[in-house]
Amino acid sequence: MAENCTTETAFVENHSDSNISAGLFLINSYVNQLSPDLKDVQTELKDVVEKQESLINELSKENEELSVLLNECDVQDMFTSIKNCYLQLTELKKKLIFLHRKTISMEKRANVLRVAKQREALQREHRKESMLVREQELITKQS
Repeated sequence: MAENCTTETAFVENHSDSNISAGLFLINSYVNQLSPDLKDVQTELKDVVEKQESLINELSKENEELSVLLNECDVQDMFTSIKNCYLQLTELKKKLIFLHRKTISMEKRANVLRVAKQREALQREHRKESMLVREQELITKQS
């Protein structure tokens, strides 16, 4: 019986070895078919990863340059001075507009006063003339 067992196990081992080798052969042929595609995909992935790394490096350099530029005191001081100058200009513009309106109203008032003074001067002249005429009449009456 012991011999029987060993022959059965040997048969099973031979049978399983043939199954295993057939399975390995099948897997090997399938892997060999897919291997070129996998290698192409692997090289494409490597290229994409390299390009991504280069882009990341370039972006980080740009970010560093921008942060250095923005953190410089000169640039920030310049922006604050520009803002202050803009505020001063708007205030000056408001004042100039106010002064312009005031000037126009004063010119109108000055014209009104000038016309009134001219009327007064004409009235005085007219009174003087009428007084002279009266005096002349009085002188002529007395003589």
